[in-house]
Amino acid sequence: MANIYTPDQRNAKRQAMMQAAVRLFTQQSYTAITMQQIATAVGSSKGTVFHYFATKEDLFMSILLENYQAYFQQLITELTAGPQLTRATFSEWLVEQSQNLIEHHATLVRLNAIRGPILEGKANMAETVAQRNRLYAVSQQLGATLVRKTDHLLSQSQFSHLFVIQSGQISGLMNMASLARFNHQTLSVAYPDFDVQVVLEAQRQLRYYLMGYLRDYAQD
Repeated sequence: MANIYTPDQRNAKRQAMMQAAVRLFTQQSYTAITMQQIATAVGSSKGTVFHYFATKEDLFMSILLENYQAYFQQLITELTAGPQLTRATFSEWLVEQSQNLIEHHATLVRLNAIRGPILEGKANMAETVAQRNRLYAVSQQLGATLVRKTDHLLSQSQFSHLFVIQSGQISGLMNMASLARFNHQTLSVAYPDFDVQVVLEAQRQLRYYLMGYLRDYAQD
């Protein structure tokens, strides 16, 4: 049945499945989501979903890697159209991206946190590596764009590395911020000493990190 679709139709159906999975992921835990739920959400059979994604892990790995590619491409476009960055304005720009990730791309951060322990266990390695290679290439393009926009403040590799650090910091903070919830349910008991203001702390951590990083590596 799927073979009667044109390439554009197949891609649209695939994207619809991924979007349905993202919506479910914002409402419940990863383990609670089923392929049948995704199929129902897009009006297809479970077998059709499995035709596009062999496992649930393949589906969510694709969401993670493809959407990170899109996010980096968006940053490249915005940077290319924007002004040159000084050392100070670059630092503030990257700190602002922490808030952007948390508030507008939280799914990517949450999925990145379960990539190693959960998704890689059943995801197709060849497809994952191919997607990761594409992400790496876009990351290098983003780093090269920042080299140009900052007049070689850092190298391409150093710029690219900063986004890895940023993602790791945010993932850790978001994980700790969930201690007052269990499986998407707010607990009746409060833990005020465990409260984490994720945006504030992520930006604070990155500012401190950048102070040392730019001190050690910036081309002054």
